[in-house]
Amino acid sequence: MNFYDIPTTLEKEIDDLEKSITQFINGALHPTKFRAIRVPFGVYEQRQENTFMLRIRTTAGGITPVQLEKAAQIAKLYAKPMLHITTRQELQIHDARLEDIPCIMRQLLSVGLSCRGGGGNTVRNIMASCDAGIHPLELFDVTPHAVALSTRLIAEADSWNFPRKLKISFSSTREDNALAAFNDLGFIAKIKDWQKGFQVFIAGGLGCRPRISKVLHEFIPETLVWHVTLAVKNLYLIHGNRKSKNSARLRFLWEELGKKTFIELYEKEFEKIKDSLKLELNEDRFFNKNETVKLAPRFINIAAFDVWKKRFVENQRQDDLKSVLIPIPAGDLFSDDAVHLSRFLKNFGENVIRLTMTQNILVRNIPYEYLGNLFELVNEIKSESHFPVAFANITVCAGADTCTTGVCLPKGVVPVIKKYLAASNTPDSLEKDFRINISGCPNSCAQHHISDLGAFGRVARSNGRALPGYWIVAGGDRNPQTRSFAEKCGWIPARNLPEAICKILEKYSLVRENYTGFYDYFKHTGKAEITTICKKFSTMIPYFYKDETYYFDWGAKKVFTTALMGHSECSAGVYDMIEVEMKSIQKNLKQLELPEFKHLEKQILWNIVYSGASMLLVTRGIDPETEAQIFSSFKNFFIQKNLVDKKFERLIDDAVQKKYEKLSAASSLVKEFGQAIVKLYHLMDNTLRFPGEGINIPRAPEDVKTEDRKHDFFKDLRNVACPMNFVKTKVELSKIESGDRLKIYLDDGEPIDNVPRSVLGEGHKILEQKKTNGYWKVVIEKQ
Repeated sequence: MNFYDIPTTLEKEIDDLEKSITQFINGALHPTKFRAIRVPFGVYEQRQENTFMLRIRTTAGGITPVQLEKAAQIAKLYAKPMLHITTRQELQIHDARLEDIPCIMRQLLSVGLSCRGGGGNTVRNIMASCDAGIHPLELFDVTPHAVALSTRLIAEADSWNFPRKLKISFSSTREDNALAAFNDLGFIAKIKDWQKGFQVFIAGGLGCRPRISKVLHEFIPETLVWHVTLAVKNLYLIHGNRKSKNSARLRFLWEELGKKTFIELYEKEFEKIKDSLKLELNEDRFFNKNETVKLAPRFINIAAFDVWKKRFVENQRQDDLKSVLIPIPAGDLFSDDAVHLSRFLKNFGENVIRLTMTQNILVRNIPYEYLGNLFELVNEIKSESHFPVAFANITVCAGADTCTTGVCLPKGVVPVIKKYLAASNTPDSLEKDFRINISGCPNSCAQHHISDLGAFGRVARSNGRALPGYWIVAGGDRNPQTRSFAEKCGWIPARNLPEAICKILEKYSLVRENYTGFYDYFKHTGKAEITTICKKFSTMIPYFYKDETYYFDWGAKKVFTTALMGHSECSAGVYDMIEVEMKSIQKNLKQLELPEFKHLEKQILWNIVYSGASMLLVTRGIDPETEAQIFSSFKNFFIQKNLVDKKFERLIDDAVQKKYEKLSAASSLVKEFGQAIVKLYHLMDNTLRFPGEGINIPRAPEDVKTEDRKHDFFKDLRNVACPMNFVKTKVELSKIESGDRLKIYLDDGEPIDNVPRSVLGEGHKILEQKKTNGYWKVVIEKQ
């Protein structure tokens, strides 16, 4: 049993990644280019030098006991002996060495797990209600839909080449317990006229600039889930902003286009693919049932067992079966505990584990008589099953402990917060779904925007020094009728966060009976009271020499500093190389004006021509391997297409032959060339097209019957491996109009097997597919 099918191309992709790792280690691959390759594989650089994190795809939070055991064994053998559960229902392995990553991926692949799409500008892990299929009040199980959609999307090459990431979620209840309305694309179960379907939401998301989704469809039948997704996907691929990663998410495209235009473009894309094949749902695979258990039940008769059942055990819609929440501290599950848990859960079948968005584990399909056995086990591993449910709902990100953009250390402060809360009597008085979310920076990896009470890290300053601080937010509302984000109330030093949270919750618990919930309290008197608490702590910061603890983060051994903060890995993509080359041009142009670089003038001039020629090739879907290919490609795609003045052609010829003296004699022209390329970049629109783009695409050299066939276009994709051949096909199709024809050449084997199938899946027509002299000619009609 798997929660997605592995694409046939994954083994080769891991082989290619291994080659790139070797090139990078040997200094033959630029760090930015390597980052663009590894991040879409879910491989992130950590703050500690030469350590990496791998993120494992687990659709709907589903993972079998065999898979969990294998992942835990891999972590213990190759990395930190721990698995981290994320807020997108995934697993992460931390502290891996770069050279071990291919081996780790192959071992994960052996049990049907993949890291592909764990980061970068890709389709990310598809979420679903962790209790889908067992919730007593759900409309229907959405797990099959999430799994089928994930399987279809990760098999398509262009799912790894979005302008930015694409996040999708399915909720099985009207209450939206999978946060579908806070994703790029969300599906909430709905039944209309006895037909199963979904209310569809679009263009939402968290992050440092959050938006609540808008309703795209009040209802679609379940047979149209793929069609809606494909139309949105194509719209995003064609019109998304590839130039500015800060404005590239789908929600910003909605705002840029406006609702009317966005919907019109969506409907146009939907019309093109309306005849595509629907998803194949395998509902039997996820059937929740009472397995035959060869295990002696343990009957326990102590008060702690009864308290545990009240806190963490729920009835399923299936008679005599229970679901049990296992709270995992900060989402960190030790490898030995994961193995112990997995081996126990094998007794109850494969469909027994879900990872939750609150970084815990929800176990399902446990017969009542085996609750005693599970109770004993959770007390043997490092869980928090002896604490109130409120402790399980404290969600944190990794923060500056490993993340290169983290400001604070939320994992360090959470144990202290729990100590403060344990000493008070407030946790048991809180609502069962009360959420405390703490992010290490504004990026909302811990989902602080939808918390009842939350915090996110900031760099604060007091008495002339930097210190770790947190903005306090509160009043997030996940109710479908009144959705809203938490509001900022003020900031406090990190040192005071445990005390501040405890004081806020104590005030609320004293008046809780007067309100319908925390949101109601916050809207009436809570915000003012929380603001006052923040103001008190933020104005009472001692000097360093009086109390240096304020200038250390929780769990830190060194004084707080921003010096170790790095770049964001999350948005890494092949287009980052544009910025690298542009900065190189600008740097070299400045150096030409400085006398101390006079002796390097010839090399600097060559560098400008080289960077100028290579800078924009990625916009054509070109990835040259040699200098000669870079220069020839630039001539073909920019000079001969009249995007760059022909007067610069002689510079390219001189650079190819390393004629430094000629470049030196034409130094003014070289400077003009560098400036012209930078200017051309700024003229490029958000979809990477230049002024006049599309009118000079190479025409198919044969079969041009009449002038009426003037829209036949051509692309030679021989010697281009999967999935880049399909990505380039998509690039060419995006330049032409509906009804136009594109002829492509493909190699035999994987290219001809995969590209036409993917083209058909996009809704286009294959008019001809013919083998000639060992390669294939394929004619596509754009729909």
